[in-house]
Amino acid sequence: MIRRPLRFIAAVALLALAFAAVPALAAKQDPAQALALAQAKLDAGDAEGALKLLDPLVKREPKLARGYLLRATARLMLGEAGGKEDLDKALALDATLRQGWLDRAAVAVSERRYDAALADFEKARALDPADADGILNIGAVQLLLGRLDEATRSFQDYLGQRPGDGAAYYLVAKNYALTGYAGLAVQNLQQAIALDERLRASARGDANFADLSSNPRFQELLRADSYRVPADALRAERAYPGAYAGGKGPLLLATMDALQALGEGFDPRVEVTPEWALLWSSMRIRISDDAKGQGQVALTAPSTAMSAGEWKQKSARLLDTILVQLGKRRVIGGPVKPGGANR
Repeated sequence: MIRRPLRFIAAVALLALAFAAVPALAAKQDPAQALALAQAKLDAGDAEGALKLLDPLVKREPKLARGYLLRATARLMLGEAGGKEDLDKALALDATLRQGWLDRAAVAVSERRYDAALADFEKARALDPADADGILNIGAVQLLLGRLDEATRSFQDYLGQRPGDGAAYYLVAKNYALTGYAGLAVQNLQQAIALDERLRASARGDANFADLSSNPRFQELLRADSYRVPADALRAERAYPGAYAGGKGPLLLATMDALQALGEGFDPRVEVTPEWALLWSSMRIRISDDAKGQGQVALTAPSTAMSAGEWKQKSARLLDTILVQLGKRRVIGGPVKPGGANR
């Protein structure tokens, strides 16, 4: 197993709470308001500002567990060693502070003290057994400890609480990839993509999968357009004089130009392969070349997305606008008759 420094996949980030500003005088008199102000500063990345509130607060309220917890966050953000001491104080004062156990476990992972991290994650999970992310945290550390069977059971429990959630499988795949289990990483990533094909686009640029770059199964997974259009889906397609040519031709850019010209937002995750490209807006847009090398755009959407009449109008408008944008790019070729198979 490949051991790595902290690039942790599990959900251990500090809680982000938004609070309205309160007068400084009131903050000095009311610990709750001071804590709220300090949390707001931490959320804004102002650790030094938070410390200016928290130092006098914990001095005045030495048994205020949450004061130590927030000061630990500020100190850790600033790289101060006292952050770990504050975490210990906070948990000694109030062992029900789940975030404190999560934070201390994350620190332990960063220091490769995996046994200590596992113990703290288990304490956090005991405080909220219904939180699926708690199982993910435990499985991630079990992998770092080389306990593959235990980790796999934890991940199965986690996925069981997130049925049909592609993002959950994606997180599990990243944990396997980071610890060198290529086969299990690809297996879970394949399931993630089956549930949400946009996750394939995410995986292409995800550094957590960098070690799989030469893995044949991983590369095959990235090359394959495994999506199967439902029989009742709304469909439209058209051929164009401008080629796709592996993304080097004008058709992909013309399609993006057309979406922008129509004010149609689209997912920034654009997949480009030698054979096809995919964009997602209110419809799925696949760009490729046919057997004769002529560009082709195929549109699909769920049958429930809009009425057949709305689809015919919307799809034709986009396909027509693509042709206009190709013309603006001075595409050389004969005229293409507007229309095509609209359903």
